[in-house]
Amino acid sequence: MRRRTKRFLSTALCVAAVAAAAMGCGNSTTGTETTTGTEVVTDGTGESTTESGTKATTEAEGRKTITIGETSVINKIDPVNNGSNAWSLTADGISETIFMQDEKGNLTSHIAESVTQKDALTWELKLKEGVKFSDGSAVDADALSVCMNAIMEHDTIASASAGIITFTPIDELTVELKTERETTIMASVLCEWPIVVFKQLEDGSFLFTGPYAIQNMNPGVSLELVPNPYYDDRAGERPNVVLKAFADGATMQQAFESGEIDMAFTVTPETARILEDGGYNVKDIDAGYQYFMVLNSKENETLSDLSLREAINLAVNREDMVTALKGGRVANGFFAQYYSFAGEVEEKYDPEEAKAKLAEAGYSDTDGDGFVDKDGEKLTLKLVTYPSRPDLSILMQLTVSNLNAIGIDATTEITDSIANYLKTEEYDIAFYAQHTAPTGDPTYALSQFFRTNQGINYNEYSNERVDALLDEMGTLPAGDEKDKLAKEVQQIISEDLPVVYLVDPQWHIAVSDALADYQPYCGDYYVVNPELGLSE
Repeated sequence: MRRRTKRFLSTALCVAAVAAAAMGCGNSTTGTETTTGTEVVTDGTGESTTESGTKATTEAEGRKTITIGETSVINKIDPVNNGSNAWSLTADGISETIFMQDEKGNLTSHIAESVTQKDALTWELKLKEGVKFSDGSAVDADALSVCMNAIMEHDTIASASAGIITFTPIDELTVELKTERETTIMASVLCEWPIVVFKQLEDGSFLFTGPYAIQNMNPGVSLELVPNPYYDDRAGERPNVVLKAFADGATMQQAFESGEIDMAFTVTPETARILEDGGYNVKDIDAGYQYFMVLNSKENETLSDLSLREAINLAVNREDMVTALKGGRVANGFFAQYYSFAGEVEEKYDPEEAKAKLAEAGYSDTDGDGFVDKDGEKLTLKLVTYPSRPDLSILMQLTVSNLNAIGIDATTEITDSIANYLKTEEYDIAFYAQHTAPTGDPTYALSQFFRTNQGINYNEYSNERVDALLDEMGTLPAGDEKDKLAKEVQQIISEDLPVVYLVDPQWHIAVSDALADYQPYCGDYYVVNPELGLSE
């Protein structure tokens, strides 16, 4: 059945009001125990389907179900030792970070009452009374400290902004936080995606605090979610949710058109156009993500030569990329352009200057085959990306054409796990997508990628000035001074070129009439949020 077309544009839904020294919470409710018969599942380590819990599913059978198609579904539950699982668990409504963004970009918390700075490296976190894990056990100071210290020990990405944070329970609802580096925005730090609240049971399974719990899991294929009855007093109104992974856009499109799924998150620009022409609901949103290339500029690698990196940067036609994606903007830095700290970099497309840079690096076409070589070896670059961001494959193919036009040969590869690939495999250019300001602050993403020896600084980039600027940013509240430093870091990156800025993208989401009022926010950080499927 065809659906009436509606178009939406969300511009700055993820622009956060970043907290300074002391951050109070919004009006989010604490977890409230209900008497529903819904099975609340404790999530195992995820090697196989898990279906554990202490209550039998009764009322859940009468609930409506919302089915969402995505480009990937988690294959393990572990929130600490499995790449970006913590982010996925929160995006799917299963887990929560201590602070989260609401649809207006404000930092709120279902878990914390307040966080207050005591001195340069010490903070006091007050927890809300009555918050529970999905089995009904309390989220108290002891439980929160255990999980947070485990994250800090095992996940280096969690220490990007303030260094390792030590959590110590003071009383039942009070936790002391000690940081390695200064920060004035602890609420934003506690909103970073690795900082999920969890409880690991003796059998290795995990409990979380989000509005949903996993009932069944087919690793990498599908998740069946049921409302967490301890989340709030509206748990009984929430629908069940099924998440399904689709290997390609065409299959997801067919599933949406047939009514198999209620939402396709996300669809390619071409699919969005086809669905709109067919009378379906398509929502267009500014993603908050940035598309960029990670250049393998490690010592002794081909792209350790700055002149060669400059040639690649000049060869990329970003306007063609925006046209191919049917939306978005040419990137001017590492952040979406609606942020006050967005960069002011002016990228240039100049194939002739790119060729001159190749000659400067010692490359020329000595055998007349159309490709440059050096010391008798043809310059062939290996490009890689991953399928869960279909836009990146489009950008990769366009880049191959751009490189060929200046005499650089290129091969391409698709990998399911880009993070593992960049740590273990040989590559030259990786196409990457990242929400670079999910907490509304620039320090986190810049530290993740560009601070010396940080967790996802894949190319071992190191610049003393950048490190010093990041340290100084940590001491500043949100405002003009911090914005200025963030812009300076982005300018340095555009000159050193550990990454190449590409596109500030727009995304496309198809929804059924039943979900016509659904509005995603903060990119794909909260796809399954507490309001999904609820009537006013």
